[in-house]
Amino acid sequence: FDIYNYIKIICQIYNYFHFLNFLEYFNKTYLYKYDIHYWNYYNDINHITNNASEFFNNYLKKLFYKKPSFYELIYHLKREESLSYNNCKRKIEGVWKKKKKNINKN
Repeated sequence: FDIYNYIKIICQIYNYFHFLNFLEYFNKTYLYKYDIHYWNYYNDINHITNNASEFFNNYLKKLFYKKPSFYELIYHLKREESLSYNNCKRKIEGVWKKKKKNINKN
């Protein structure tokens, strides 16, 4: 099913010329240059990047409350990379343990 041509036909039928112009621009700018099949990650859970990227971006903002020097940045990024690798390795080996929550029942 070609959604682009379907939308284009609907725009032509109902004389949506402004949207048709935008659609042509969008096609030339994005659809023509890139394969649309790579846009949808519904079936590939490993590549859903937005939440992970936003999480890491927020984490870095908290880590660097002020602009770091080049060497500080490299140091912290290397440290984060090694921590991430070690955590992943521990999970695979089954060594990973979740912290228990303290619940006070009074």
